Amino acid sequence: MDIRTVFIITFACFVRRFPAQTSVKEVHIPGDFVLGALFPIHDSKDGKCTPQVNEQDGIQILEATIFALREVNASLTHKGFTLGLIARDSCYDTGIALQHALEFAQKRYNSQSNRFENCTCSWTDTRNIIGVIGPPRSKETVDVANLLTLFKVPQISYFATTPELSDNVKYKYFKRTVPSDTFQAKALVSILRFLDWQYVSILYEDSNYGIEGYTEIIAAAEDAGICFGFDKKVKESTKEDELEKVVVDLMKKKNTNGKVVAILFMQYALAYRIMEMVDQSHNSSDVIWVGGDAWIGREPPSGQKKIIERAIGISPETRSYPGFAEYFRKINISRSPNPWFGEYLKQRYSCSLTDKKNSCTDIEIKDFRELLTAYNVRNAVYSFGSALDNIHTLLCGEKKGVCKRMKSNLTGELILQYLSNVSNPFSTSFHFENGRDGPIRYSVLQYKRQQNDYTWIEKGNYSGQELIWKTMNRSKYTASVCSVPCKNGQFRSRGEVCCWECKDCDYTEIVNASDPFNCQTCDIYSGWTSNPSQNVCVAIPVDHLHYNNPSILVIFVLSSLGIIICCVVSVVFILKRTTPIVKATGFETSIVLLVAILFSYISPFILVSEPTVASCAFFRVFLGLSYTMAYSSIFSKLMVYNRAFDVQSSIKNKSIQGQTVFNRNICTMKTALVISLTLSGLHFLALVFWSIGDTPLPVVKYSVTREEALGNLSCADLDNFSYFVSLAFSFLLMIACLVFAIKTRKLPDGMNDSHEIMYCSFTSFVLWIAFIPLYTFSENKLVKVMSLSISLIIHGTACLLCLFITKIYIVIFRPEKNNKERVMRTTPSRSRDSYSGSFQGSRAFEKRQSFGVTLEEKTSTNCTRKLSSACVADDTEEEGEDYSATTGTLPFKNSIIIDRSEKYSEEAEIVVNSLNRNSGEKLLGNKEDLDNIKADERLTNHKANGDILQNKNAFDEDERTAEHQNQGNFIKSIGFKPSSFFKRITSHKSQKAHVSHENIIEKGNENSASEKTVRRLSQSLPDVHFKNT
Repeated sequence: MDIRTVFIITFACFVRRFPAQTSVKEVHIPGDFVLGALFPIHDSKDGKCTPQVNEQDGIQILEATIFALREVNASLTHKGFTLGLIARDSCYDTGIALQHALEFAQKRYNSQSNRFENCTCSWTDTRNIIGVIGPPRSKETVDVANLLTLFKVPQISYFATTPELSDNVKYKYFKRTVPSDTFQAKALVSILRFLDWQYVSILYEDSNYGIEGYTEIIAAAEDAGICFGFDKKVKESTKEDELEKVVVDLMKKKNTNGKVVAILFMQYALAYRIMEMVDQSHNSSDVIWVGGDAWIGREPPSGQKKIIERAIGISPETRSYPGFAEYFRKINISRSPNPWFGEYLKQRYSCSLTDKKNSCTDIEIKDFRELLTAYNVRNAVYSFGSALDNIHTLLCGEKKGVCKRMKSNLTGELILQYLSNVSNPFSTSFHFENGRDGPIRYSVLQYKRQQNDYTWIEKGNYSGQELIWKTMNRSKYTASVCSVPCKNGQFRSRGEVCCWECKDCDYTEIVNASDPFNCQTCDIYSGWTSNPSQNVCVAIPVDHLHYNNPSILVIFVLSSLGIIICCVVSVVFILKRTTPIVKATGFETSIVLLVAILFSYISPFILVSEPTVASCAFFRVFLGLSYTMAYSSIFSKLMVYNRAFDVQSSIKNKSIQGQTVFNRNICTMKTALVISLTLSGLHFLALVFWSIGDTPLPVVKYSVTREEALGNLSCADLDNFSYFVSLAFSFLLMIACLVFAIKTRKLPDGMNDSHEIMYCSFTSFVLWIAFIPLYTFSENKLVKVMSLSISLIIHGTACLLCLFITKIYIVIFRPEKNNKERVMRTTPSRSRDSYSGSFQGSRAFEKRQSFGVTLEEKTSTNCTRKLSSACVADDTEEEGEDYSATTGTLPFKNSIIIDRSEKYSEEAEIVVNSLNRNSGEKLLGNKEDLDNIKADERLTNHKANGDILQNKNAFDEDERTAEHQNQGNFIKSIGFKPSSFFKRITSHKSQKAHVSHENIIEKGNENSASEKTVRRLSQSLPDVHFKNT
């Protein structure tokens, strides 16, 4: 037993010993079993009942109870027992209600055989009270229920709705025929939400009913986005001046339309007191009243009908009590068991209870308006009657009247059990929800003027799930807000309570309807952005470049055209691979270069395709190989050409020692092919291992602007510098190509692509200069893809135009130029170390026959030299036709063979000087020069055993004269005087290398100046590679 219960019992005993001033009147209808009832017949003030009669909650409810009791007794006639009634006036006062309740509990106690052992109170009434109906208000009902539960007296309230009374443990013996305020609060909020009243005020009563109801309304309104600009708890005892302050504060909370929407969640009397005060001191038309079941549906006090016009609210389901209106109109004051009915007539019709001239007895009730919730008290009476009927059947069977078993076993627990199971008593649609509360059925009522009078009109119904409207026209009601609603993409910056200032959110943020005061950021990095209305985050659509994009179509057209041209060039080169110009170009390396160009044109197709792991990896490989294969083929060819024609370094460094400068089989195009494929293969393997270790995954990068949000699916390499890593090796090869292109700029025309290679390399270099910043600083995937694709296409096109187009033109359209002479022709500007100041150098453009000089052992019948050693093959036309760049030899039309033993002769000295001057590449001379030199071949007949003569005096004077004559002719042919050059050479050579004992044989006087000069000259002779038969 808790402290509150102890207090209530103590208080009840106190009021029983010192009773309040209550009316001694009561309704007493005898019966075998009696129901106690507590009705607020009068109002109360300061704990005392006032003369004011409550016409609806008092008189109508009491008469409805009497009428229902008659109906129940009529139905129980066949059972042989009746149900009686003792009704008391509670006067809306808790003390009075507890006093009467304690008396009812005493009567219930005295009807049983058991007694309370320590109770000092005494009762003499032995009438059998089986249960109590009422009181209606939650304020009195809570305390009465505590008391009756203690005495195990079942209680049914017909109008107490506080959620507190739903506690089945604390108030075990309490039931009600109306639903809890939990559902009433939800129904009220549904009305506010339907009418778009988001800014309201609320005044609630300081009682269980008001506080609990306010709590439920606030909780439901928060979920619906309804804000209360003003809320105040008011007591019934509040003085007028204090209540006036509350009203003044309430009227300050007007919405944007200048109206005040106010909820009054309180009892009837206090609600009309506030509304009357508003009407007196303010304009009542500026207020829209919203109410709960305590005053909604009840007729207003006299003269206050107009002030509540348009009021709307919730009431337990309204329906007529069949037959009750006719019964009420026919009540005769002299025959009515209701002792207060005369007071009601006197108050309503101003009649007299004593004066026969204006006697209330003669009053005919014609203006009766039924309280549409009166049927709830009927359900309470019906429930008790149905429970007793079922108990009688259980305990007495078919026996009529109250059997002995029923008298001794009719306990409070048994009655409570059968009350919980009541369903549709006496053919009515009623039952207890969960055995405790009434069914969830509400009516939405509005007070409106119809014809010449005001009345409550049902506008809708609520059954706990959804508010169903019947005749409500929403367009006639304007929204109630403190501030103008914000536009899409704006949030509410709080000002006063329920008021705000609209501010813009970022275009990537949203304003949720459930939280309009904050911007919520959509996670862009996870693929979410705001919708156009900025009220919900939506998934960003993910897309990739498609073939129908105009820019991509241009790329595809250019790439396709390049592939076709590349294939045509490849076919022409394959078909014409035996022609001089193709052979001079290097067929093998050209095919590698064409494959690289083909990769350049194919790569854009891979780049634009839907990004997958495979496509990203393939593009990484294709991008790197397209440049690497191109520049590796150019680099290897240039390196072989440079080595093949670079005789000067060989002569200066290794010829005297007699070493082999270069193997014949190295300076070939097969060597260039091997070098090219090796470089490309190494790069390919590096790219493969890189792709395995760092898999190029497709990623989505989201681009969100105010106008558009799009996720771009692309390879991860596009967002970093991976492609630069792939091209780093190619860049080094390009630099090497530029270096070798400069070094080989003097090659014969058929083999000299230095200018074209430089153009190609410079084009790629400029492309990369433009490509790197564009690619690095651009965030647009299309720009990156376009820049990559364009650079690849331009790279391939530059290689085609610079390195192949002229040759294809000659092969197809000018076949007469596709011959050995044109291939091996050297333009003056490209001649290697040309001497423009010489006689022959100035006439280098003239067509002349060239010849080579070969030092050979006497026993050698055939000499085949690498070009770097200035050795040529047999001087035949047939062999000359086969010379090409792929053989690594230079096709001289004529050659002079000098025996190695004669290399210290004066003729040999002149040849050597000429070789040194002309870089050892070739000697230019006409036919006459050649004849003069051949005439000197007779010198070889005077050599013995391969040794050079040590004494020049051995020659006779004629020979010496002929020798000088031939030397003059040779000087005239080569265009310079060798004597001065000879002195410069010998003085320079004397300071260098030692003389090899295998190549220098000294048999004369070592002090001879001429012999010393010859020895020094031998140091500058070219290194020779002999091929002995």
